[in-house]
Amino acid sequence: MGPSHHGASLSQQYPAPSLPTSRHIRLVSLLPGSNDAIICELITADLDSAPHYEALSYTWGNPLDCRSIYIKTKEFGDATEFQVTSNCFSALRCLRLADRPRILWIDAVSIDQHNFPERNHQVTLMSQIYSGAAEVIIYLGESEDNCDLAIEFITELDNPDLETTTSLSYPRSEPLLLALRSFFNRPWFSRVWVIQEATLSNRATIYCGDKVFPWSAVRSFQQWNASQKWLGRLPFVVTSSRASLTKSRPERTMLQALIETRYCAATDPRDKIYGLLPLLQAFDQELNLTPQYEDSVAKVYTDCAAVLMTQERFDLVLCAVQGGSDRNDLPSWVPDWRSEPKRTIIGENDDIPHHSAWASNDVSGYSMRLTLSTPEPVLHMAGYSCGKVMKVGSAYLAGQGPFSSG
Repeated sequence: MGPSHHGASLSQQYPAPSLPTSRHIRLVSLLPGSNDAIICELITADLDSAPHYEALSYTWGNPLDCRSIYIKTKEFGDATEFQVTSNCFSALRCLRLADRPRILWIDAVSIDQHNFPERNHQVTLMSQIYSGAAEVIIYLGESEDNCDLAIEFITELDNPDLETTTSLSYPRSEPLLLALRSFFNRPWFSRVWVIQEATLSNRATIYCGDKVFPWSAVRSFQQWNASQKWLGRLPFVVTSSRASLTKSRPERTMLQALIETRYCAATDPRDKIYGLLPLLQAFDQELNLTPQYEDSVAKVYTDCAAVLMTQERFDLVLCAVQGGSDRNDLPSWVPDWRSEPKRTIIGENDDIPHHSAWASNDVSGYSMRLTLSTPEPVLHMAGYSCGKVMKVGSAYLAGQGPFSSG
């Protein structure tokens, strides 16, 4: 999941021919080895009849920090040198078997990142690729910052009996708390693409340094932490699951998903939107929007806003003005998903919905006339005046006043 996860990649010739149909993907056969060069063979497969494969979930890391691997194809014969980021290289080295090939799907290798039509279409297959994998491998990187202590604690809580897990009590330890915070601060947990990769998996396994353990252990920790409250807010990918994303929310909309993942990161800002489309598709939600990586960020955000206007109405307008934007490339009515909300609510509680974008839920019975002028994306709206703002005061933020901590 790298610079954009499915965003701009390294500038180099892709060593494989185009995919034959819209249902085909490329699998990576990681050839066996130990300390020698990493050699892969690309296999073209129909997604509907693909062989057993594992899908890799990881972060690309620094796009300028690269290593060489070698790729073979049946069409081109000899192995071709191919640059991947160091984090991808580390994942391949970690996953390579000594005695047999390992079949993987890896975005940076399986997709021709410079072929816009291919890249656009492959992103629409993400939900099927990850849900169709025999296993999703979550690669967190090398061991560091005493993560072994955190992993030992997390795996100890991986008890299938939820009542037993949530009732367990442990003495608080500062080294353990620091290790847990460091573990959940790893870049993987903050990326928008990993939400669908972990959520849609039938089975997921985490690789961190030389530790290998099931994703279910992290989910068990989340359940335990919810009752014991050792840590504050955990990453969205940890607190969300296939069940939680659909339970009691069959009407989940794209706007809700965008708001809930606003703190998630994407190196390519377009992926703040495109990274959620596979989730909506998996949950049978329709949105008349398809990935177009050749478009600018401003156009992608504006097009998304225009589509959402037809189904979210006033809600999107209120969301757009929540904190505004630090940039001047967007119309005022288009939310800037690159920016985190600037508001803080006193006594903020994760269990209470408080997003200003939902403040107009009770106006659903009223009509709203929208027209967009071209070529400039100006929004024309008609409504009723219901009052005047007489005075505006300064914001009162959490941490201010007589009850502030410190």
